[in-house]
Amino acid sequence: MIGIIISGHAQFASGITSSLEMIAGKQDHYHVIDFLEENPLEQISEDIENAIIELKKECEGVIIYTDLFGGTPFKTALMLAQSHDNVGVMAGTNLGMLIDGVFSRLAHDNVVEFAKLSEDTGKEQVQFVKEIEVKEDFDEGDGI
Repeated sequence: MIGIIISGHAQFASGITSSLEMIAGKQDHYHVIDFLEENPLEQISEDIENAIIELKKECEGVIIYTDLFGGTPFKTALMLAQSHDNVGVMAGTNLGMLIDGVFSRLAHDNVVEFAKLSEDTGKEQVQFVKEIEVKEDFDEGDGI
């Protein structure tokens, strides 16, 4: 199983987690780390390191999803991941890749393979939709 850490600027991590939980329910082996402007830089490093250590007790690997390539949460996670086996970092996280990740992580123990699948899903979720053909029998239903 792959443990998940989600981090990003401001309330990115808690916000996307709220959306995730609406669709997929509360998650185990999942840590939310918001990088808030008022917190010292050392705080995010300490929080990510502690989350890695805790998750590694019960998970074969850990993936750290971050909001922005090159941002502070990403750079901090990357630095910390290098000192642990089977810990990886993703940048540019979107809700689609996160949902797919929580549903598929039980079947994986290799972070590199898991990250590649997650990356592919994330890319598939980004699309420009110019025209949508609406069927007459379109049922709005409950939606997601």
